[in-house]
Amino acid sequence: MVLSLVALVIRLYLPASFGERPLLLLFLFPVIVSAMLGGLGPGLWATAMVAFVTNYQLIPPYRSVAIASIYDVLQWTMLIANGILVSLFSEFLLRARQRENAHWQQLLQTRDKLRFSETLFQATFENAAMGLSILAPDGSWLKVNRKFCDIVGYSREELIGRRFADITCPDEQSTDADFMQRMLAGELNHFSREKRFIRKDGSIDWISLNVSIVRKTDGSPDYFISAIEDIEQRKQAALALNASETALKVAQRLAGLGSWTWDLRTGKHNWSEQIYYLYGRDPNLPPADYDEVIRYFKPESRQRLHAAVALACSEGVPYECELELQGHGERCRWVVARGESLRDEHGNIVVLHGTVQDITQRKQAELALLDAQRAVLETQREAGLAALNLMEDAISARQDVEVANASLRESEEFKRAILDSVSANIAVLDRYGVIVAVNRPWQQVADDNADACGQSPELCGVGTNYLQVCLQASGQGTLEIFTGLSAVLEGRLPRFTYEYACRSGQQQRWFAMVVTPLGVAGGGAVVSHTNITERKLAETALVESEQRLRLAQTTANIGIWDWHIASGKVQWTSELEAMFGYAPGAFPGDYPTFSQRVHPEDLAELEQQRDSAVAAHLPFDLDYRVQLESGDIRWLNSKGGAHYDEMGKPTRVFGICIDITERKNTESELKLWAQAFENAEFGLAIADAQTNLFLAVNPVFAAERGYTTEELIGKPVMMVYPPDLIDQIKQRIEVLDTTCHGVFEAEHQRKDGSRFPVMLDVTIIKSSDGKSLRRVAYALDISDRKAAEAALRAQTDALQRFNRAMVGREMDMIALKQRINELSRQLGQEQPYPLAFLDGTEIAPQPDALP
Repeated sequence: MVLSLVALVIRLYLPASFGERPLLLLFLFPVIVSAMLGGLGPGLWATAMVAFVTNYQLIPPYRSVAIASIYDVLQWTMLIANGILVSLFSEFLLRARQRENAHWQQLLQTRDKLRFSETLFQATFENAAMGLSILAPDGSWLKVNRKFCDIVGYSREELIGRRFADITCPDEQSTDADFMQRMLAGELNHFSREKRFIRKDGSIDWISLNVSIVRKTDGSPDYFISAIEDIEQRKQAALALNASETALKVAQRLAGLGSWTWDLRTGKHNWSEQIYYLYGRDPNLPPADYDEVIRYFKPESRQRLHAAVALACSEGVPYECELELQGHGERCRWVVARGESLRDEHGNIVVLHGTVQDITQRKQAELALLDAQRAVLETQREAGLAALNLMEDAISARQDVEVANASLRESEEFKRAILDSVSANIAVLDRYGVIVAVNRPWQQVADDNADACGQSPELCGVGTNYLQVCLQASGQGTLEIFTGLSAVLEGRLPRFTYEYACRSGQQQRWFAMVVTPLGVAGGGAVVSHTNITERKLAETALVESEQRLRLAQTTANIGIWDWHIASGKVQWTSELEAMFGYAPGAFPGDYPTFSQRVHPEDLAELEQQRDSAVAAHLPFDLDYRVQLESGDIRWLNSKGGAHYDEMGKPTRVFGICIDITERKNTESELKLWAQAFENAEFGLAIADAQTNLFLAVNPVFAAERGYTTEELIGKPVMMVYPPDLIDQIKQRIEVLDTTCHGVFEAEHQRKDGSRFPVMLDVTIIKSSDGKSLRRVAYALDISDRKAAEAALRAQTDALQRFNRAMVGREMDMIALKQRINELSRQLGQEQPYPLAFLDGTEIAPQPDALP
């Protein structure tokens, strides 16, 4: 409206006079500007305003909506028609421009997303915590990440072009080839196994290998994706653990020592292998409960053990008892049972554990010694009675005495032989602590210590006050030994035991000291030192083995579980408790609690696959989700197997769990970006910068050019360009490799030979050393835009021709009015047309002007 009024003011106040000519050409400008800026509505409003203003103000009769001249009607109608056409055409151009802008905005957004996706995928692939690689169907490497190179010891350049079999141990190549052939044949989609490979330096390491296959849309193999994890340390830890466990079993067997644990909360018992042998129980049976164990001992031993265990359970007092087992036939067996308690964080006694050691030989020696002593006393008593009763026969009495003395000497020799045959170091003390007798092992140890320390062997020999030796000795525990030994000699303590370490030269040894009363009228004590070095070394090896195992689990983030099917009890390590969101020791140890944490959608499939593998006596490898109490979701990979009884029935299911949440999240994101690539509404293509071949195209890109994606992938990029443009495109690609990004227009050629214009946005992806790797192109078909531009140019040309024609008609009318004014002036009449602004200017008539 404003522009129309401005045009009217300009028309009314032009310095030149146009007479009755309305000069309607001047009013096309407001219509064109309004339509171009606002579209159809403003253009029509401007057309209506111009039509009213010119009709009312400029076309005779003035100040009226009537039109007197047919010529003016024609001009006025053409003005309205041109205004409507310009409005319609401007609306079309405006909407086309809006659609194009929206399309370009979407294109830019998608380009940014794909660029981010490519960067994210590259960063994820490159920085993955496990070795990742992509292999061609023939087994050659196409792409590897940094972790893969670190594990195998090769650089990327050394691996690309090699084959998977080149670093595989020869005895495992056939197995790998069989798995890959089955995957190529469609029998398998993935496989996992532990295998050995040859590093660049020639060393052989263990890895965990997972291989899956990616297929094309027609189902044919495209490439393999492999993931490897270095498990050399885990393998070595497992071998070391097995070795330490074997050594512990051997040490326990040689020492006649077994270990046990009793959980007072659950009543569950755990026995070592040697316990079964000591108690004569079938190793295939579960450990016996406390009531059954008590029945293994004779009544007197049973009462002492029961009292000691009750005191340990109620007050936590450790115990050590020598007990006699129920005999099998005439053979009796003796054991020493030791136990102590463990308390929970509240101070309650929850666990008892201890050892049982076979001391039958030692007991037999002690009993033989006591029998020999009783025999000597009995012989002496009988000899005394014989001497009193046969005093009248001196010769006979003397013979009897000689016989008794001979018997006594034999008895002493027998006792000495028994003491010397015992492996323990034994010394007999009188009531003052003086050594009155020692056996051969005691004397041997004294000689060894004297040689190592430069001391006299008589330091611990017969006649030495052992109490003073213990008091003057240096080292840990000497005061405790002196106090305990004194208490036994004075009758204040029925028994004293103590374990201590003793270094002889470069050798570290451990001994168990037992002091018992001598049991004679004069008092005294028997001191026994038993070498327990093998047991201590076995216990130390076991602790170190368990520490190494815990370190391996913590470092590799691996949790271990063991499910006893009959009892329903489940044992977890602390690493596995953390994966399921429990604090250490908080897992109650039952299967229902585990199943409640498994995601409801995964539980049925998890149990079905696990049970099927167990029933088929096969290992299983499963991925499933767990839902923590906080609501967070974690992905776990569980590998395991089962232990079966002699009937083939599973008794235990055990295995490990690895947290693969990060890997699963990465796979989901990669699938999401792959879907975005496939479902984009515009053409996308990725080409190799070195070979200039298509690596990937989306369906829109292929369909616009009349191809399928399979027909383009692996083909030269130049096949979609017309032959006459190939040289120009190659030059532009060389520039793009330098600038890394560019947007330009070109033409593509369809499969049928037809050509169409495209707008290309190309991004170059380079390696860290600046080498071009990939070209990513976003292609937009601009045929509609080109057609709209051509139509706009044609309309503009037609409008210009019309304007030129109308200007010619106006000039003819002005020349005619000038002639009429001139004739009126010559006749002395008033000039009818106000053309003062043209005074002095002669307008020549056009060739088709009126005469």
